[in-house]
Amino acid sequence: MANQEEITQYNILQSIENGEQISQRQLSSQLGINVASINFALKKLTKRGFVKMLGANPRRMRYILTPKGIAEKTQLAYKFFDRNFHFYKAVRKDVENKINSIPFNNGNRVALYGVTDLMELAYLVVQDKEELNLVAIVDDETKIRIFGYHVIGTEEINNYSPDFLMLTKELDTDKGKQIPVSTKIVDIRL
Repeated sequence: MANQEEITQYNILQSIENGEQISQRQLSSQLGINVASINFALKKLTKRGFVKMLGANPRRMRYILTPKGIAEKTQLAYKFFDRNFHFYKAVRKDVENKINSIPFNNGNRVALYGVTDLMELAYLVVQDKEELNLVAIVDDETKIRIFGYHVIGTEEINNYSPDFLMLTKELDTDKGKQIPVSTKIVDIRL
């Protein structure tokens, strides 16, 4: 995982690159870090040549990202991505193992319950399995279109006749009563 100092540095470099003129107090408010820590981080970034400070009045100081700072911000972003990608692959493997452990037998019609990050991973795993047929994405709170599917409520699930309903978030007991008895509910949450 990225250490807090790297995260702070990245966020400061990102804010400076995006903002016309930003004060330490604004950075503090924007990033949820006290002003003293922002001051310390900016001094360190300046000393390393990533940020240039312009102006003599501390209340009207301008910060500019140097070419070296742009390169450092990019490098930090790649490091974060690399670390998170390994985490993503591990979580996806867990989801795949859970889905592989389901005894589908002759039922291949599946629905996913819950518009969550986990649902997105489950969607990818289900799409990779030719023997499975995703018939619906169900969520009683979120009515959107995702991956080409209109998200439906549990009251509509009968219209799709899934053999399995894979839970990616908790199913309310009252909503669970609307699921047909022929549909097997499988919790794939980690």
